[in-house]
Amino acid sequence: LERAIKTATDHFGGLHVLHNNAGGSTAVDDTAVEAPLDEFWRAIKLDLYGTFLGCRFGIPALIKSGGGSVINMSSNVALMGVPGRDCYTAAKGGIAAITRSLAVAYAAQKVRVNAIAPSATMTERVKRLVAGNPALTKLADSHLLGLIEPEDIAGMALYLASDDSRMVTGQVLPVDSGVTIS
Repeated sequence: LERAIKTATDHFGGLHVLHNNAGGSTAVDDTAVEAPLDEFWRAIKLDLYGTFLGCRFGIPALIKSGGGSVINMSSNVALMGVPGRDCYTAAKGGIAAITRSLAVAYAAQKVRVNAIAPSATMTERVKRLVAGNPALTKLADSHLLGLIEPEDIAGMALYLASDDSRMVTGQVLPVDSGVTIS
């Protein structure tokens, strides 16, 4: 990540937006009592540690460029209780917490830090997981406005990257078709 950020800043003359957008859950996630320990560490390393490293190397580049926007990817599971997904929930909850902490720490340097908290987004990978799991086929029932598409997340990311969100920082914004309220 450090090398990628340096390459980007060298090529484009600075960094104004950092979107930490790696992550994912697996079918072996479970409760803290039942989940395999390696699944917990996989989720923490991919989701939380990856976001931590992106911020560690990206925020100094944003400051050097005069400020900008960090967009982290949390999840609606960080905002509600979802049984049997404790590894993923812990990682995404950590992202929500560090988002708020970094927003306070770097506001004076004109760095805004926010997170998007989507529900399951119908990427090709998620479509395959849903198709193979009868328990997940009822997923659509919990979405008031229909299932989330990648374009729905992209719209929020574009907003957070733009000057239209210049007064938005430290927020964890659900893009979840109403799941957290239903």
